[in-house]
Order: sequence, then C-alpha cells, then structure tokens
Amino acid sequence: MKPVEHGRALMTALALLTRWPWPLPFQWSEAAQRLSPAYYPLVGAALGLALWGVHWLCGDLPPGLTAFVILLFWVALTGALHLDGLADAVDGYFAGHRCSDPLEQKERVLTVMRDPACGPMAVVILILVLLAKWLALEALMGSALVASPLYWCMLLALPRASLLPVLIATPYARSEGLAAGLSLESTPLAVWVALGLSLVVALWVGPAWPMAISLGWLVLLVWFWRRLWVQQVDGYTGDTLGGQVELAETLLLWFWAMTVVTGHL
Repeated sequence: MKPVEHGRALMTALALLTRWPWPLPFQWSEAAQRLSPAYYPLVGAALGLALWGVHWLCGDLPPGLTAFVILLFWVALTGALHLDGLADAVDGYFAGHRCSDPLEQKERVLTVMRDPACGPMAVVILILVLLAKWLALEALMGSALVASPLYWCMLLALPRASLLPVLIATPYARSEGLAAGLSLESTPLAVWVALGLSLVVALWVGPAWPMAISLGWLVLLVWFWRRLWVQQVDGYTGDTLGGQVELAETLLLWFWAMTVVTGHL
C-alpha cells in the first residue's frame, strides 16, 4: 500500500479516536479507514504521552487533585467518545436483554443505541467508571509507574490494541454506520503487525509478570465483551468498541493500582 494511504490511515485513526484539532484537511478513503486500526495503538501511545505531560505539569499538587486534572484532560482529549459509546452500549443492553426473540432483541438494542438520550443505568455506569479511574489514578500517584512515560503509553495503547482482534474476528452489526468501514474481512498485514508489536512492547516495558497477568485479564475482558455483543446483536458497533476501550482502561488502571498498593510492583 502506498505511503500516502498510511498517512491517511493515521489521520483517520486520530479523527476517530481523539478530539485533537488538526488544521490540515485530509482525504477520507475506504482503504485508509480499513487500514486505520493499525494505528490505534500509536494514537493511544500519543494520548498516553500527553497525559504523562499533564502529570508532570501538575508537579507537587495533592494526589487527589492531580488525579482529577489528569482525568479531566483524559476525557477532553478523547472528547468523551468512548464514554458515550459505553453509555449507549449499556442502554442498549438493558433495553433488549429480556427479549425472547433474537431478531426483536437485535433491532431493539440497535435502536436504543442510536438514541442520544442517556438512561439511568448508563448514568450509573459512567459515574462508577469515572470514579474508579479517579481512585486508581490517586492510588498510583507517587509510584514509579506514573513517573514513566512508557507506562502511560501502555495504559492507553493496549485498550486500543484490544480492538484489533474484535475487528478481525467479528462482523459489523449494522448495515451502515461510522464503524462499518472498519470491518476487516481481509485484514491488512499492518494490523497484524500492530497487534503483535503492542504485545511485545508491553512485555518488554515490564515488569514481566505483572504485565503478563494484566494482559491475561485484558484478553478475558475482550473475550467476554465480544461474546456478549455477538449474542445481543450478532457483531460489534462503534458504541461497543468505545465501551470496550473504557472498560479496558479501567481494568488496567485498577490492576496496576492494586499491584502498587499491595507492594507487588
């Protein structure tokens, strides 16, 4: 594939996963969109570097306040896109999980996911996720983890890398939509390379056993989340992908916070 398509793919990934202002327009193409998942981990790493910079700028602020400022920038840089996806996915699940007819269930879930209104269960989940992130970040303040830009890169790159196996092995649930072009019936080689590099770099950053265990938990989360939505709507949507990123970030944060608090890292 031509280098220009890789450039477009990177810009597409940035446009889909962040709300950073990019002054230069770029030409959207189907080929670039299909290739863009290969750059998801890289975009995550860039976000991680930005949050590490925020942590560094916070200096000697109290841990709770530093954690809040980091979380504020975290939400702002991503435009709360993944939080919105998680909320829509939760609303859709609770709207259709009791339907006995699979076709009716799928139609109801997908219809509710399109509704911009936020139901009570979605509000509860969003509050819990944000609170969990804040508490985990506060527990990590002062540790070697948050002092290292590599760990911030891994924290945001791995959840986005976790989307790649879902895109590779799962059909898109809708007939059309923003994430339709991400379906990887014929997976570009660059996507496999990105997935492999993400795992290798994560284990290299180490320490080996805590990182390996956290990757194991991440694999279990991806398996469960993918299975849930295949049962509900026969595939993935942009909302389920966003929800997966949020849950994966929270899982990694809590695992690393627990290892620090218990003295195992």
